[in-house]
Amino acid sequence: MSVRLVSLDCPSCGSAMRARESDTLFICDHCGSGAVLGSSGLETVEAAGLLPVPGRQAELWLPGWMIDAEVEVSDRVRVGSRSTPGWKAPRTYVIPAFDLSLQDATRLALALSAAAGATGRVPHEPVTGGRLHLSDALALIRHLVIGDEVRRADLLASVKVEVKESSHRLVALPFAKVKERLHCAVTGITVSLPPAP
Repeated sequence: MSVRLVSLDCPSCGSAMRARESDTLFICDHCGSGAVLGSSGLETVEAAGLLPVPGRQAELWLPGWMIDAEVEVSDRVRVGSRSTPGWKAPRTYVIPAFDLSLQDATRLALALSAAAGATGRVPHEPVTGGRLHLSDALALIRHLVIGDEVRRADLLASVKVEVKESSHRLVALPFAKVKERLHCAVTGITVSLPPAP
């Protein structure tokens, strides 16, 4: 077994990036560049900050993915074997990339994707805790789409969902701490704090 050490210096500006022990996603708090730990080391990825809505403050920033995708729902069958129309459309999703329960990740992703507004420069603040691989974020998008289809009033029996990513970037997501929970400064949703490093 071989071990390879990877320098956590920003691939864009060379500054040391802050990280927790098992982070695989990084946003430089000096220049705002994003990086993902890949098989050959750190790979640069576009990054931005999701801006808090007016009147809300950000005390800390956590990582997420902003993914533009073509979503297609087909082979939609209701109970009783009756086919119903599918749909195809471009969508933008914002998926939290830090540790959350599936329930909190789903609630927050739905709310962020519906409310995602303006992006700006990444704040000059630490953004740590990034552990969700892009492929897992795409799987969560598929989960969100299937959940939306199941919640429709027509008693779904089966459906085929395809999600084709057209672009992606890391985003710094703004939060405030409220007791032992996180309050999203974009959506107002409150979720449990990720485990301490």
